[in-house]
Amino acid sequence: MVSFSKQVNSVFTLSLDCEGYWGMADQLDVVNSGVITDASLSDAYSWILNLLDENNLKATAAFVTCFAVETDVVIENMDLIKQMAKIEPAWFKNILSAYEGGSLDGWNGSSVHVATSSAGHEMAWHGATHLPLSSKTSTEAVEIEIELASRLFHELDYTPRTIIFPRNQIGHLDLLRTHGFESYRAQLSNGFTKKLSGLANEWNIWDRGGMERVISKNSWQISPAGNFLNWPSGVRALVPPSVTVMRWKSLLRYAVENGGYVHMWLHPHNLITSPAMKVAFAEIIQFASQLVGTSDMHNLTISEANECIKKGI
Repeated sequence: MVSFSKQVNSVFTLSLDCEGYWGMADQLDVVNSGVITDASLSDAYSWILNLLDENNLKATAAFVTCFAVETDVVIENMDLIKQMAKIEPAWFKNILSAYEGGSLDGWNGSSVHVATSSAGHEMAWHGATHLPLSSKTSTEAVEIEIELASRLFHELDYTPRTIIFPRNQIGHLDLLRTHGFESYRAQLSNGFTKKLSGLANEWNIWDRGGMERVISKNSWQISPAGNFLNWPSGVRALVPPSVTVMRWKSLLRYAVENGGYVHMWLHPHNLITSPAMKVAFAEIIQFASQLVGTSDMHNLTISEANECIKKGI
């Protein structure tokens, strides 16, 4: 197992799970809500990209491949989606219904994909259809998912090497490694107790986490699971943006002082359903930018951090 040397100092990584309705395909009430639309997605991504540009920071943007391509490209490859639907019907029921009915507002992110790529961010993979790739998903379905992704990568004219697993459920690593993927974001701890402690920790304004490291294991480069930026929805809305900002500033300061790694991640569409999230996100990004600007911290994408591992930096 390999870790960063002291030469790298502290690191800030931002990763984005980019999925539109593909990420919620099994939640009919959400899909039918009409809250997430092509227009609202465009606004959310534009806001994020402008914020990162203004602060000279880069991110790893992991796109669901069917979300990234034009709608007609998805339709041209519907044969593979229908094959997977026979194996995993629960996941694909609402996808097929949307495409058969032509109700596709919120399903296509080709324009935001182009904008994100053009801005110079790392383009990673978040699955072809956002079908979870855990060990519980059949190998046959995963093989078809990879075949679909390969077809769509050809249309996009690039092949990502970093995976952010759909629903953060990690599996089929040996199979995925044979298809050229090299790195992934580690899985968060699951279970009710972990979720409860995670919620409680949102109030920890002296949080000293962020001492994880990128590691090399079983031919994979593994980025820390990091921390999800609080999504002020439901009970999480009880956490004021000011508290979220104080917690993240503590994480960043402690990393600078001790050579740590801070990994933030979020879904861009969370800004649509909870606009208050923008307040904390903007202030944290501005603070991280200040640290990077004074060379107290490095801003690395997941792939860049992995290159440090390969080079022994």
